[in-house]
Amino acid sequence: MLNSDIPQPSQTVSSSDGLSIDSSQISVIVVATERLFRLGLAGLLDGDSHLNVIGVSDGEADLLELCKSTSVDVVLLDIQLSRSDAIELVRLITSECPHTKILVLTSNADWRVRPTMIAGAAGVLLKDTSPEAIRAAVVSIYLGDQVLCHEAVRWVLGEKPSTHLTQRESEVLQMVAQGANNSEIAAQLKLGQKTVRNYVSRLYHKLDLTNRAQIATYLVPNDMARSGSRADLEPVETRPRSTVS
Repeated sequence: MLNSDIPQPSQTVSSSDGLSIDSSQISVIVVATERLFRLGLAGLLDGDSHLNVIGVSDGEADLLELCKSTSVDVVLLDIQLSRSDAIELVRLITSECPHTKILVLTSNADWRVRPTMIAGAAGVLLKDTSPEAIRAAVVSIYLGDQVLCHEAVRWVLGEKPSTHLTQRESEVLQMVAQGANNSEIAAQLKLGQKTVRNYVSRLYHKLDLTNRAQIATYLVPNDMARSGSRADLEPVETRPRSTVS
């Protein structure tokens, strides 16, 4: 839900659709589950003379309509949403609001970076990035750049942080990614089902994942790097134009 208890611009003009907008600023909506975080970030951004935070949202279903009705320039989106799938939100906003840019914030750069960029995000930053760098990133993506923290760059380019897996763990990983259940894995590898469950649990822990679908996504960068021919991967196969520490 859009929240109006944020600073309002001091000088506005009326647009053709009746909305009040500031003609000299980049409009921003901040989306995050935690109220204090989204209001705090909104306040930090609104202190920049180039930015106008027109609202905050917890990611509920009406966010897409709000983006469409306000023609917002930039959406700052926390990837950890409790009410919505953040990657799907990125896809929907990009599709329905092609002029709106999306900057994603995350606590840790992980397997979600690449799907988020494929969905249409213009950048990914860590949540502990300095306020100055976040403000600069908002301006940069509005101007058409891609902005990625160094940790996210590795994931976009298919250079995942090294994770030491045993040969057996790698075999289980590949089978899970192919959709095999524990019984099928046990039969194929001649292991007990309890042993397979232990291997899967260890994979979750080592790879910082929570379910089998994420394991399949985790392997996508290597698969895409080998194929290199799918058209829907082209936007993120090139090196990002800008990076933020």
